[in-house]
Amino acid sequence: MNLSELLVIDKSIFHSLCGCDEKLCAFVKNYNVVLPEALVVECLISENQEPSKNPVKLLRGFDKAIKAGAKMGYSSLKLFQAEMQTLCTAKSVVDESATKLFRNGTLNTEADFIKQEAEYCRKKFEPIIESLLEIARILHDKLYKRDKLAEALRKEKDRIRRFEQWIRATDQEMKYLISHFFSEQIRRHADTNWFLWQMSRLYFAYSLDLMFIKNLPGSCVKKNISNDFYDIEPVLYLSRADGLLTNDKKLQVPLAKAAFPKKEVLVVDTSKDVQHVLDDIIDIIPESYRIE
Repeated sequence: MNLSELLVIDKSIFHSLCGCDEKLCAFVKNYNVVLPEALVVECLISENQEPSKNPVKLLRGFDKAIKAGAKMGYSSLKLFQAEMQTLCTAKSVVDESATKLFRNGTLNTEADFIKQEAEYCRKKFEPIIESLLEIARILHDKLYKRDKLAEALRKEKDRIRRFEQWIRATDQEMKYLISHFFSEQIRRHADTNWFLWQMSRLYFAYSLDLMFIKNLPGSCVKKNISNDFYDIEPVLYLSRADGLLTNDKKLQVPLAKAAFPKKEVLVVDTSKDVQHVLDDIIDIIPESYRIE
């Protein structure tokens, strides 16, 4: 039985180590690692022409990492839907069935297959993003009627501090949000132990900050924010995992520290060559994540 703590690997770390399959595989053999399902989606939809971010190369790296010992995570949407159907809390972010399929199967890297899967992912996820943003607009207007909160946020430049404010405000409103947007059955059961609850507070906190930035004078917000929602998934895994390994200081680090202050957020500079990145990772990862 593996009693090692569970470490989540985000996109920035995966891309860095994916440049050398041998080092990536050696790493996941020794540590209890989960790769979010969002990584597969982002591999599929990647249109970046850089060799390091080529969809086929990324998918092959993901496949090799799983076969070498890494675990594949559930999609947030799948865990969300499972709780809605069973009215029970999701116990783990590790998808044992998908992990087994990857380890026993042969990866399809045909261009037509990748394009087809990418289009499926976009169609499935984009309507969800629009719904979340609409809910966030309503919540933002509701919260901004509180003069003290509005004034405090207008002065706050540090995104970690802003996320702390948004998380605190969202936590106070979660019962209202769940009663307003979910069925009576969900309202009776859902609490802080639910993945649904944690998913909602993170998505709303992010969306609220986006609304806040949009309302700043002279602000410029990128039109396509779907990648940000994919990047939230590794943070969301902290509701069931113990640590997050990342170099995303703009979104993941501040959001993780605000939402899960008791969990470990391990930050590594990925601008170095693969060997130095791996050395830095090994230096900062506690022994508690090592596979016994």
